[in-house]
Amino acid sequence: MGEDFWFWVLTLGVAGIGGGALALRSMRIARLIEDTPTSRVRSAAQGYVELSGRGLPLDGTHNLAPLTQRPCVWWNYRIAKKQEGGKGRSDSWQTVASGRSAQPFLLDDGTGRCIVQPEGAEVVSSESTTWYGDTPWPTAAPGAGLLRPRSRDYRYFEERIYAQERVYTLGDFRSHGPQAGVDLQAAVNALLADWKDDQARLIEHFDADGDGRINLEEWEHARAEARRTVAEQARDRPAVDTLHVLSKPDAGRLFLIAALPEGDLAKKYRRRAMIAFAAFVTAVYAFGWLLQGAFG
Repeated sequence: MGEDFWFWVLTLGVAGIGGGALALRSMRIARLIEDTPTSRVRSAAQGYVELSGRGLPLDGTHNLAPLTQRPCVWWNYRIAKKQEGGKGRSDSWQTVASGRSAQPFLLDDGTGRCIVQPEGAEVVSSESTTWYGDTPWPTAAPGAGLLRPRSRDYRYFEERIYAQERVYTLGDFRSHGPQAGVDLQAAVNALLADWKDDQARLIEHFDADGDGRINLEEWEHARAEARRTVAEQARDRPAVDTLHVLSKPDAGRLFLIAALPEGDLAKKYRRRAMIAFAAFVTAVYAFGWLLQGAFG
């Protein structure tokens, strides 16, 4: 058996395993998207949730896609250089530079806002652009050289999600803010400790029977007064907004960001599963045909 035989055995084996694995994964993601109910930021439970809303930049931040300089909330780019194939071989492309946005952005669903930290997410963008040039970094916008043919030594690829687009997310939701019950009790204990350090003032205010000491009943009155004082102080303080954050889940669960409606996104993964399954079946059939031809 020649080298070609083992080359095709390896190629078809990898194609079959890869196609089957991709088909199963894509189908699981489609089912997850369809079966997970959409939560609202204001009332979402802590943990793994599905959210949908408008993507917005964080106040005071600007995010520009590196190759096109278009403002957006998320981007990904890749630059590849052509590798000449030589006699009898086709050309190939080797990636020489790449990157993706890790800058947080906001998701606003009308009930509240959540900070999305995109690092580690699987992202389905709304728009992608591919164009060619003759420099390691693009010097012209996509389509600028159509009237003047240029060499195609470099291929530029960039995808983006723009502000105000509808964004679908699956990830780990956490809220960070004031814990009223815990903070209130801590403030009451601190105030009582201050009063106990000034025994003269404590007796002056709470020694109802005038015996020069604070008995159990008088101490309960002091505790009630401390709770009332702390509650009044809390009402006078400005409200502190709760901070909601969506990020990558633990334990290998899917972290997904997509600029597509939920239904379209599920269909996209189902189509991907069908194509991968077709590749799996084709590879298995070709592998069987190869073995039959080799071993009779």
